[in-house]
Amino acid sequence: MATAKLSSSRPFSLWAVQPVHCPLGEIVLAGTKWDSQATYAYASPPSALLRTPYDVVVFTLEGEADYTDDTGLKACLTKGSLLWARKGVGQSYGPRPGSRWSELFVRFGGPVFDAWQASGFPGSSSRLMTLEPLDHWVERFREVIQPASSAPAESPLMRLCRFQQILAAALQSQLTSRQTAGSAAWRDEACRRIAEGTLLHPALPEIAAAMNVSYSLFRKRFLKLTGKTPGQFRSEEILRRAGASLLASQGSIREIAKRYEFHDQFHFSKRFKQVFGLSPREFRRRELQFGSMRSHCSAKCHGKTMMH
Repeated sequence: MATAKLSSSRPFSLWAVQPVHCPLGEIVLAGTKWDSQATYAYASPPSALLRTPYDVVVFTLEGEADYTDDTGLKACLTKGSLLWARKGVGQSYGPRPGSRWSELFVRFGGPVFDAWQASGFPGSSSRLMTLEPLDHWVERFREVIQPASSAPAESPLMRLCRFQQILAAALQSQLTSRQTAGSAAWRDEACRRIAEGTLLHPALPEIAAAMNVSYSLFRKRFLKLTGKTPGQFRSEEILRRAGASLLASQGSIREIAKRYEFHDQFHFSKRFKQVFGLSPREFRRRELQFGSMRSHCSAKCHGKTMMH
């Protein structure tokens, strides 16, 4: 069978009754359903939950479907969604009104999957993951469910192991996605806490403690996510705020250095020049001169426009 290529015109079909069977486990039924009604074809939603004696994964190929089950999961299944529920779970799902919805499903069970469940996979609640790109994952399922005639022959045990690899890869994809989102949220929170303070307050170890980590771990993680140490980041953020203050007020450089808790004016000027390439005094003079020149040019241009 040729490699599956997806489009809305049903270019491929998979259907296999008991494609894999060995002492460790089996795939009882697997296939594709285009314009699927899923459980809605047998019971009106959501009053009747249909139970399956097998584990089941449902991979959405297109469209949107409302899903609910008695583990407490309620979700919208969209393209790339992979739903994994353990055996015995009552489910109700089908296309949203006015939406076409298609699926690839696999029903499976056996001792090896009982061991997965005992270890928390999928666990007491059903799992919902997103897998991309779609074609890649469909092809991985096809290689197990309905191998191409030209593919090397594999034992049922080998194919069962390949199916477990798909599940493991899906779980890893979910974990990586969560870690990425979690790391971004942690980084943004750390940056916010650091940027809101002054040069000395709150102390960086205090910020680390507020985020429930030791300072050594906080520093290491912050450096990995931003490319800067917390101290470097804080110093640059404070200097940017100080630069804005230089332009927004007539306060002296000494007063601004004190406001942001630099040791003295000399220390402030030295650090400011390291970051901006100009001393605070030169920075203020050039920016004010440039602003004045820009206003003058704008007024002249406006006058010429009015004359025309």
